[in-house]
Amino acid sequence: MIRWIACVFGIVAATIHASAVISLQWLGWLICLISISLWLFIAYKDKDTARATMQFYFLIISIIAVYNWLKYI
Repeated sequence: MIRWIACVFGIVAATIHASAVISLQWLGWLICLISISLWLFIAYKDKDTARATMQFYFLIISIIAVYNWLKYI
């Protein structure tokens, strides 16, 4: 069930990013951050170190992106 929730969050985030509405990009990154956090949890639970490391990197990038977008709104 968590995988499907993470997938839906990922699709919503991608849709918001693809809309190219500048004022909503921070929301897309925030939803992406939630999706990545869920995928990181799943990878950790599956003991998939490579995937968990990749998701951790994406999580850090998403946090930086949310911070940058909120700084300029």
